[in-house]
Amino acid sequence: MIPRAMMVQLNVLSLMQLGLALAGAGVAGYLAWNKVSGDRLICVGFQGCDIVNNSPYAELLGVPVAVWGLGAYLALAMLALPFWGSYPPLQAWAIAFSFAIALGGWIFSMYLTFIEAFILHAWCSWCVASAILITSLMAVSGIRFYQTFLVAWACSSEAVD
Repeated sequence: MIPRAMMVQLNVLSLMQLGLALAGAGVAGYLAWNKVSGDRLICVGFQGCDIVNNSPYAELLGVPVAVWGLGAYLALAMLALPFWGSYPPLQAWAIAFSFAIALGGWIFSMYLTFIEAFILHAWCSWCVASAILITSLMAVSGIRFYQTFLVAWACSSEAVD
């Protein structure tokens, strides 16, 4: 049996994941729209947004990186929705997939941040915001993953005793 305090904390973390993912979808959606439409980005704080968004590194397999990011953020938002809690096995899978997507997104984001810093020598404030959001999402989904599977392990070991 999962302790009530742990369930409340998991619910708060899922709401945090949902909020962060929706914010990330907003950032990625703005970047994707500007990439597809050819509009100039409004760059706050840095002056390299257009350099970064128009570089060869801004596409993966012919698709803008921002579109991939938008898909990842929307998937993370969907996986944070509360209806997964009605089906405990699905909730566990949703939490595991959330962590996998966030971890993969974070690794790719760190690669792109390296590209910005050491190859392009240009920074995009939207990309930095996305990197902060995916880092936060990785932390939140990592905590959810740890707590979910720690509790599952503890419950299964109690059943054996």
